[in-house]
Amino acid sequence: MYDLIIIGGGVAGMTAAIYASRAGLSTLIIEKGGFGGQAALTSTIENYPSYKEIEGFELAANMKAQVDALGVESYSADVTSLAKENNVFTVSTNADSFTTKTVIIANGVRRRELGITGEDALRGRGISWCAVCDGGFFRKKKVAVIGAGNSALGDAIYLSKLCEEVYLIFRREHPTATKSYLDKLEDIDNIHLMPRHIPLEIKGEKRVSALTVKNLDTEEISDLEVSGVFEAIGLIPDNDLFAELVELDERGYIVTDDEMRTKTAGLYAAGDTRQKTLRQIITACADGAQAATAAQEYLAVK
Repeated sequence: MYDLIIIGGGVAGMTAAIYASRAGLSTLIIEKGGFGGQAALTSTIENYPSYKEIEGFELAANMKAQVDALGVESYSADVTSLAKENNVFTVSTNADSFTTKTVIIANGVRRRELGITGEDALRGRGISWCAVCDGGFFRKKKVAVIGAGNSALGDAIYLSKLCEEVYLIFRREHPTATKSYLDKLEDIDNIHLMPRHIPLEIKGEKRVSALTVKNLDTEEISDLEVSGVFEAIGLIPDNDLFAELVELDERGYIVTDDEMRTKTAGLYAAGDTRQKTLRQIITACADGAQAATAAQEYLAVK
């Protein structure tokens, strides 16, 4: 039996593992995909203290190396259930089950999808939710990025270095990204802003060949000849699995107190998965540190 199992290997989960290991807790991280979460999918990070600029994958790799050096166990699987009986948690995965005295849910969020015609049929054949992961497949080609926030502009800026043309499509009058991203757009000639447009359909036979868009002001419908469509329209939590043990808000995020405690004793939540106003790498790290500290204090009095 472990002292602590952390569900999710993003920056919140890895920070929790670092603090837990240093506190002497036997710790296991269960991660279904790649370590680093959303941070690892970010091209360039400029607001994390001590780094003027660092690639998201590099920052995530540095954290994982620190976790490994501390001897924290890692396990690759998809968590399928979480239960508590007689003060013991059972974490079941698609491959095995584990018991533990405490749990931190740090499963992050997943990318929101457009839900338009052609999205399912062409998934993985020109449609992507990760510019850093897939941008290299579109060198010297034309692509579209859907979204107006920091993620969308970050993707567009990253892709502009690889692609011939980048169309940034959003329904508002202006992008909602922060000034640092907007300032960079002024010096990039191959990013074309398309405000007041929405995507209607992704077209293609074996691969994406065009994106149908609608101008919300003129009602005009047209096709953009693109080889790729990158979706960056927001994030959504995936917490139904834990609904019996935690309180969820109206959007599906886990409700915690300031010490990351949920309504179930010994169960904590950290990072993007919980209800909060600011979802950034630095706040995820803070959540992870606090959750691990609260778990340590809980175990000390058991």
